Amino acid sequence: MAPSRYNVNMCEGPLLGKIIRFVLPLAATYLLQHLFHFADIVVIGRFASHRSMAAIGTTTDLNALMLNLIWGVSVGANVVVAQCYGAGDRKALTHAVHSSLALAFFFGALVFAGGFVFARSMLHGIDVPSEVIDRSVLYWRICLCGTPFMLIYNYSCSVLRALGDTRRPLFLLTVAGVVNVVLNLVFVIVFRMDVAGVALATALSQVLSGVLVLRIMVRATGAEKVMFRHIRFYWPQVKRMLHIGIPAGLQGACFSISNVLIQQSINSIGAYAMAGNVVCCQIEGALYVLVIAVYQTAMSFSGQNYGAKRYDRSRRSVLICLGLICSFTAAVGWLSLGFGRELLGLIQPDQLVIDQAMERLRLTMSTYFLLGAMDVFTGGLRGIGRSVLPLVVSLLGACVYRIIWIWTVFPRCRTLGSLLWSYPISWFLVTAVNGALFFIIVNRLIARGETPVSARR
Repeated sequence: MAPSRYNVNMCEGPLLGKIIRFVLPLAATYLLQHLFHFADIVVIGRFASHRSMAAIGTTTDLNALMLNLIWGVSVGANVVVAQCYGAGDRKALTHAVHSSLALAFFFGALVFAGGFVFARSMLHGIDVPSEVIDRSVLYWRICLCGTPFMLIYNYSCSVLRALGDTRRPLFLLTVAGVVNVVLNLVFVIVFRMDVAGVALATALSQVLSGVLVLRIMVRATGAEKVMFRHIRFYWPQVKRMLHIGIPAGLQGACFSISNVLIQQSINSIGAYAMAGNVVCCQIEGALYVLVIAVYQTAMSFSGQNYGAKRYDRSRRSVLICLGLICSFTAAVGWLSLGFGRELLGLIQPDQLVIDQAMERLRLTMSTYFLLGAMDVFTGGLRGIGRSVLPLVVSLLGACVYRIIWIWTVFPRCRTLGSLLWSYPISWFLVTAVNGALFFIIVNRLIARGETPVSARR
């Protein structure tokens, strides 16, 4: 199976250089994605009110809750494509690629219809204040129009990354993101469309990214080649994607449920706390892109090497990713603390909002390396086909734990800081357990003697 010139061979050669070559375009992709969303918030923060910013923030966790199961299945697609590619099974690989797109089309239509109908009811369910809810509903419904195309982009890019290609997703996102920023400025500043303008710019840029990635895959000549007449569910591959992806999605949903409850608690503190939380999340998000990039890298490298039965390379890949992410997040996290007020002031000049945002920033940025370690081990486990284990661990260590915290600790001290302490504690618990599980499973695979001699070089 001849590799595309865009792909990285993860099963041969030194790992560190290949991992860096893979992760840098991927990190740049997610960073651009975040910066374009950051531009949305800056435009709203500078040219609208703090209520408009709060309206955007209230939809974030609910939207993630709806999409997490679907994003989880895209993780399953990534792992199945990587394993088929590593094993050299061309027929299964072709079926996996086309099944991925069939799932994207199906889920895109489902989310658009369900979200559009129930948007107001779901926002009422998390106690969004009356002063904000009309803007929240408008913003979310317009964004949902672009969701089917966003899923096409995400699933297609999961396929490309599983094959080692992180450069073309970066190019596509750059084009779509620039369009998003330009449209933001036009719709909000020129036409005074407020949250509707931001949402419309987002939806149109998602349409563009989905169309462009489909064009690339239809015109490709390598393993990522797509033919529209072959897009359907190939059940052996779909079952494997769902087997890996549903637990991954449920794990994300567990985090989203706890985050929705935390958002509900923040809503009870007031609009300034809501806006401060949104502003701080923009700074955190710039660091989280590194976490997601290294998570995807750990999953792809461990997946391809697992498919090739090179389990020791899977283990070394995860260890290298762990060292990279802990170093990056610790350095960038502490650096952002030193310039926190200046960075937050670029988004929202209101000092009351900044005070609330700094309370969150001090806590999360100093412990973000724990989140990085947690996601690397999760990616490593999924790459070797273990997806139920991290689900169970996250359900207990994150979702259940945070809910207990909200019910017991927060009522005694109703401040943003006391609420957010649940984050680093849950990160530590999940990291410790998932790390132990990963090393136990991989060491057992190596001990069985199934690793080819060539992989021990």
